[in-house]
Amino acid sequence: MPTRRTPKPKKVHKLGRPPGQLSDDTRKSILIAARDQFARVGFERATNRDIAAAAGVTAAAMYRYFDSKPELYDAVVRDAMSEIVPRVRGALASAPGLRAAFRSLLQVAGTMDGREQSAMRFLAGMPNEMQRHPQVAKRVLADPGEIFVAVNELVAAGIRAGEISSDKAQRAVSVMIATLMGLSAYTSTVGVELGSEAQQGFIDLLESQLFLTSS
Repeated sequence: MPTRRTPKPKKVHKLGRPPGQLSDDTRKSILIAARDQFARVGFERATNRDIAAAAGVTAAAMYRYFDSKPELYDAVVRDAMSEIVPRVRGALASAPGLRAAFRSLLQVAGTMDGREQSAMRFLAGMPNEMQRHPQVAKRVLADPGEIFVAVNELVAAGIRAGEISSDKAQRAVSVMIATLMGLSAYTSTVGVELGSEAQQGFIDLLESQLFLTSS
């Protein structure tokens, strides 16, 4: 008498994303939480546990997205820059020259919304973190980001147009980026009114109208 075969149970496909597939929403949540932690307590004191808790994930789950804290910090840098790159590129592209572009950059720094200010507060602390932590500096310098690219392109165009000498190029790039970071961070700290005064002060300085006499 032939044996009766027991039918194999059908596989039940669980709902949710397939194994190994990562969630963009979760990654973004981690980046936002990490940005806040890094800005408030610094790279060294920020912990994966605190970042994960703020993002609503486990510390172990974070390693599915970022292998190390330096990698996470670098990703936060890229994410923060992406928040403000459209405004910066728009301001620089519409300016007729290097001096006018610097003025436009000052206006952008003084009129950022809350999301952009949050990004700039984090970026304003980046030079200190790079100085303290070589592993952070190595990652950031390997790919400085779109803002640095945009300002470098602008200064290069200024050199070709005879607006600035090539030996002052790096100085011009540095002062424009430093002013963008510093002014936006200052405005987010003290408020729009004082931030506007600082913005106009920079413009007066740019136009040689801040001081009555030159030394």
